[in-house]
Amino acid sequence: MYDWNALWHEREAYRTGFDIHHNDANELADALRAKLIHPAAHPEEVAVYENDDRYILAGHAGGLQLLEVLKHGLFDITLRFVTEDEGQNVPLPYVEIHVDNLATEEQAVWRGEARLDDEGRIWVGKRTLDENVLPAMPFDELSFTDNAEFREALSRVWHEDLPQLRPLIEAWFHHGGAAPTHEEPAHYGDADRVQQICDRYAEIVRREQALLSRLFSDDELRLIAGVIAGIHFDSAASCRGVWLAVEARIIDDELDQQFQIDSEALLGKLKNLSYAQEVALIEALSPLQS
Repeated sequence: MYDWNALWHEREAYRTGFDIHHNDANELADALRAKLIHPAAHPEEVAVYENDDRYILAGHAGGLQLLEVLKHGLFDITLRFVTEDEGQNVPLPYVEIHVDNLATEEQAVWRGEARLDDEGRIWVGKRTLDENVLPAMPFDELSFTDNAEFREALSRVWHEDLPQLRPLIEAWFHHGGAAPTHEEPAHYGDADRVQQICDRYAEIVRREQALLSRLFSDDELRLIAGVIAGIHFDSAASCRGVWLAVEARIIDDELDQQFQIDSEALLGKLKNLSYAQEVALIEALSPLQS
């Protein structure tokens, strides 16, 4: 679920000492009144305990130490500029801010239409990028919506990350949202730049797969894996519209009865996937083709 050892080192300043008659990080459940969910396999690794609202990491660093991590603080925020119709009933193009918290099993999305006015100002929702004012993003469905750390992170996304998309947004409007008919082969830069792109791609896929693992049941994933086993995704564009292939196989081969799933519910979920989620789904299930 998380890289616990990385979390242990990243938050070193927040650790506290723990005095107990033994020195076994895996034997603290009673003392902490928490459930051991990840034992430490080696002395240099951390043991992880869980209760209702937090994780407690236990490890050795000059003695036994603890690190408490509140679940509501383990959120991820993803910013996207969306230019293709993903069935969200929002005029194109738009900015999407997706919040996900695996620990609390919550997620929410805010979308704001992007437009360019006659004065060349970029609007997202009811605010311009030049105003330096965060629009109303209630995220009422999140239990941690009023958490100061979460609100500060949202503010950073709006004030620091979103302005970096300005050239991309302006280019979309200046070119009428249309790509050139004939494009030269893309050149992504030197090896370091290509590695950076690959790392970012891998992180996007990882986050989306974490969401998908909760969205689909095991039987639904097996059905989808069986469908895409016979499909070759030769280009990036070919990854769009997985639901069409699934629907065709359900109609022709009655796969929904074979896997005992609700085909209407499955197709509904597939239709609502973003492009990034479809790619993540394909990446996750492609190894099952053999």
